[in-house]
Amino acid sequence: MIIKAISKIIDSLFNRGNAVPNNAPDNLPVPRVVLKEQFGYDDFREGQREVVEKLLAGKNLLGAFPTAFGKSICYQLPGLMLPGLTVIISPLISLMKDQVDALRGRGIDSVGLLNSSLTPEEYQQELERLENGKIKLLYVSPERFRIRRFLNTLKSHEVLLFVVDEAHCISQWGHDFRPDYLALRTAIQAVKPGSVALFTATATPEVRMDIVNQLQVRKCEILTQSVERPNLKFSVCEVPGEPEKYQLLTKQLEQLTGKGIVYAGTRRQTEEVAEYLKKQGYRVDFYHGAREASERARVQDAFFDDTAAGVEIVVATNAFGMGIDKLDIRYVIHWTVAGSLESYYQEAGRAGRDGKDSKCILFFCSADRGLQEYFTQKSAPNKPDLLELLKLIEDSPSVGKFRLVNVQGMESASSVGESKIRVGIGYLEKLGFLQRRYNIPSSISVNLIKDSNGESRALDRLRDEPKIRVIDFCQEHDLHPNELIEELTDLQSDGYLRFSGAEDTMLIELHHGSKLFENISEDEIGVKQYTQNKRHQLDQMIRYARTDKCRGQVVRQYFGERVNSDYRCKICDICDPSLLDAYNSLIEENR
Repeated sequence: MIIKAISKIIDSLFNRGNAVPNNAPDNLPVPRVVLKEQFGYDDFREGQREVVEKLLAGKNLLGAFPTAFGKSICYQLPGLMLPGLTVIISPLISLMKDQVDALRGRGIDSVGLLNSSLTPEEYQQELERLENGKIKLLYVSPERFRIRRFLNTLKSHEVLLFVVDEAHCISQWGHDFRPDYLALRTAIQAVKPGSVALFTATATPEVRMDIVNQLQVRKCEILTQSVERPNLKFSVCEVPGEPEKYQLLTKQLEQLTGKGIVYAGTRRQTEEVAEYLKKQGYRVDFYHGAREASERARVQDAFFDDTAAGVEIVVATNAFGMGIDKLDIRYVIHWTVAGSLESYYQEAGRAGRDGKDSKCILFFCSADRGLQEYFTQKSAPNKPDLLELLKLIEDSPSVGKFRLVNVQGMESASSVGESKIRVGIGYLEKLGFLQRRYNIPSSISVNLIKDSNGESRALDRLRDEPKIRVIDFCQEHDLHPNELIEELTDLQSDGYLRFSGAEDTMLIELHHGSKLFENISEDEIGVKQYTQNKRHQLDQMIRYARTDKCRGQVVRQYFGERVNSDYRCKICDICDPSLLDAYNSLIEENR
């Protein structure tokens, strides 16, 4: 009897990962069996099984998990097991394509992809596969939810799981806010999925709550795993100025092998540091937002090229960001201090995604704080700025309550800079004065393919106008710009035409004008909160750089983890001084 009892206990412990939740749909296969059959893994990583079981049970959740946690398994597995459709929103086409290709490479064909990279024919084929029930996992870019017909298509399906990857993009307090994510709240309300799963790698408790509130996800359970990654070795080297940074960079690179990224604070710095390294004989290039798109793509491709012709070091601003999913980056060096620990940890975390030891090094100079404070000041609008901005929006080309706003044009016509314009529009939206829709082309080229037999007024009007200015066309034909774009997208999906145009204009729905805004106080606007939040984030970044305690402890506490005061991570330079060999060598030489 005792032996049988012990055997039952052992069996129970061994098969715990095979349990299916009590309130999951009937007749579901066993999760661990599907994990082995479809993905080739014998068992879940720590934390994955809990997420899978909750999603199978129809629970809403937000998962804050570190890079390399394996969060894609957490939604792909239940998506394959559930009887309905799983919709996965991702901000980057390259990341979507990588995941879809990986699934198809494993023989999983019930996966689809809808984004702007598809030709009209390919887009239509994917819609037909969806209608025929051949897709269980549907990857979608957030801007697809602008399209009325696409949203109606989803509403006609049983969406059991709605996944938002990189969910911090919805939060204006996050480090990578993206306006396209604002449409997801309406999409969730329209589709009414069985459960919603939100995933992010680096988000403080405040940002997590903002994500849930922005998307209005009810009864959302928050699950977290430690941000700490044992294979990343963190160190901080404090130097008096830029000349010493160049000396230190030389010393560090003598000890480092493999490919790496050097993050700099300004475009000028990326070019100067890259030029310095080129003279030192390194295969290096620079990357920032002002370079042409073709040049940025060339640099990224060269960095991913592991032959002798490839680039071994990229010196970049934070524009070299999401989508840099190269597994074997051996080091990330920060030339200047980041504006927040979220940004720093996200950027440093691009190292060592293959699980092998990698270095994350910060060059800290106290004067660098001034650069980040300048960025905050440059982006924080005051009441006069917001009033000027609102008047510019009022005077922008209009159709009814819609305004077509060109950020570069507004910048040249005012004293308000680009970053302040973008932050300011967010504040005006928060105050209820306007609603950002999405970016649309200012002009569109149209190629008619077949006749609609009078079913589309827009198509009939476009017959003699192969190229149009959107604002003129809408004013002439009394069309709202959003209606025009939606109808053109529908017609393109149906094969009637092809249209193209750079999305260079922001579409804004104006609710109230500048006269009402003049009566609002500075406190009601809340810009002080923005500035205080940015300063708090920078203070915490400086605290990390200057601490004499374990750096892992500082980071974990910042991201809301409970850590004892005597905790030691054993992977930072405070816990392991040998990580400062290059730095100490430089100090010794300069004595």
